[in-house]
Amino acid sequence: MKGLVVTKNDLGVTAVRLHYSADPTRNPSTEEGAAWLERTRRLYPDPHAWNQEMEISFWVSSGTRVYPEFTETTHCQPLEHRSRKTIYRAWDFGWHAPACLVAQLDPQDRLVVLREIIGHEETTRGFAEKVIERCAEWYPSHAPGYEDFCDPAGQQVNAAASERSEARDVEILNKLGIHPRWEWGWSRKDGRSLVHQLLQQRVDGTPGFYVDPSHAPVLVQGFLGKYVYPEQQNGAARDEPDERNHPWADAHAALRYLCTGLYSALGLRRHAPPPPPEPEVTWHGYGTQKRRARG
Repeated sequence: MKGLVVTKNDLGVTAVRLHYSADPTRNPSTEEGAAWLERTRRLYPDPHAWNQEMEISFWVSSGTRVYPEFTETTHCQPLEHRSRKTIYRAWDFGWHAPACLVAQLDPQDRLVVLREIIGHEETTRGFAEKVIERCAEWYPSHAPGYEDFCDPAGQQVNAAASERSEARDVEILNKLGIHPRWEWGWSRKDGRSLVHQLLQQRVDGTPGFYVDPSHAPVLVQGFLGKYVYPEQQNGAARDEPDERNHPWADAHAALRYLCTGLYSALGLRRHAPPPPPEPEVTWHGYGTQKRRARG
């Protein structure tokens, strides 16, 4: 049932998560539910209070959400993998919290994130071996195979050092039979713009992106408030998200790599930078430039 998620953690404890959308009279997809939602939202002028009280979000951090258009009712749903279609994996390396997202394109060419694998203080080799083992368990004998994407070095803060580190990580994956690719020239802002496009409603009334919340909880938590633009001392939000907020920033970095690798297949637009302004030229009546008076 949409809005009802039952999970069991590593300790064997069963958790039931009941969202208001499970009630047909409060489901925003219905006319009655949309009217209820509009009335109720007015009681919560603070979006953080709304997310904590009504969206069952314990992941709200201080700052501005990077993707405020994301909502559980619109973008979260149980997903099944397609056995005859390629599986895409996106890797974000790092010792603290390496991340890998497992995704496909659905019949309507939407990006659907099926699962996530998040590491903790692991080497690239150890984490990659875990991903290979998990994928073999989840998708045995997947004939269409996998396509992998990783971090373009240009998205890192220290491009030179990151490129060297990236080369070592890619070599490790290559030795394990994984050959990731990436597109050069993408900035973090470029990648985020693609995610914004995916989250928007399409002409068919659906978004271009779905995620399975029970199998990719860290990615969802990041959307709901753990991946934010931090506040500055003057109260304004910074221009870049906090990329040190592990593991949520790592999961969202992997999402950017998925989007940059698949943007043409997803029908997304890559916004070109504006051309530099042309120098202003002043003309007099005889068709030659007017010289400036010297001081």
